[in-house]
Amino acid sequence: MKTDIFIGIDGGASQCKVRVEDAEGHVLGQAVGGSSNIRLSVEKTWQSIYSALDSVLQPLQISLQDPHYRFHAGMGLAGCEVIEARQDFLSRPHPFATLELFSDAHAACLGAHGGEDGAIIIIGTGVIGYQIQNGVNDKVGGWGFPHDDEGGGAWLGLEALRLTFQSLDGRRTSTPLLKAILDFFDRDIPRLTTWANRANSSEFARLAPLVVEYSQKSDPLAVQLMKHAATAVDTVGAALEKKQKHPLPCSLFGGITPFLEPWLSQDLRARLRQRLGDANKGAIWLIRNSVKAVV
Repeated sequence: MKTDIFIGIDGGASQCKVRVEDAEGHVLGQAVGGSSNIRLSVEKTWQSIYSALDSVLQPLQISLQDPHYRFHAGMGLAGCEVIEARQDFLSRPHPFATLELFSDAHAACLGAHGGEDGAIIIIGTGVIGYQIQNGVNDKVGGWGFPHDDEGGGAWLGLEALRLTFQSLDGRRTSTPLLKAILDFFDRDIPRLTTWANRANSSEFARLAPLVVEYSQKSDPLAVQLMKHAATAVDTVGAALEKKQKHPLPCSLFGGITPFLEPWLSQDLRARLRQRLGDANKGAIWLIRNSVKAVV
């Protein structure tokens, strides 16, 4: 008789988080892998997932090819709105007996509210609002960078770099934040320019921690960017609220969230609730229910 293993994966542009449980719900291990936005790279996403899974399974002396186990994976991945990327991802051979693919926002919303109705806003590399109400799902934002995702880490990095270039040729006065951006590239302007023309959302997001750090030091441009980001997040929250038939609790996700929350509108902050779980929990909840429905 085969042993069932349940895997929950939360994948975004910067990293993926893996949670592995046995059939009884005991956590066997958790790990973090690399970028897993299928819109950016299906190949990289699979590599990140397998690498993180190996980090959990190898110490347990379990292999994905072990015939004594049956693996069920629920994956909440960024980029699922791109149909071609979704189809490409699902067409790749894999070792899972069951594989369910959802957006990272859907998994996060279920995890945040324990499978009940509710809303979330993810402020990570990008920004997306999502809610589930009476079986109906609504999404706001999350169309991708650079054409959307205003207020997220990639946007903060891009804007900080734009201001840095303006300071280099005298269009604006430099600040400690802009000097820190230059230091990040060892003040090598040709290297900075080449990087800027090739960088993707994950790479621009690497500059966001500098914006956060210097906003805490009251750098005027850093504070300006954080306030602008908060306003962008407020518009996402307001758009979600307009779609609600009755008020829903809202939870926030993302590393920038604690630093951005003080600048959010009073209306949005009044609706915030601490989340019950993360996207990994939501992904496992999805796959367990999927397998239960089949059985």
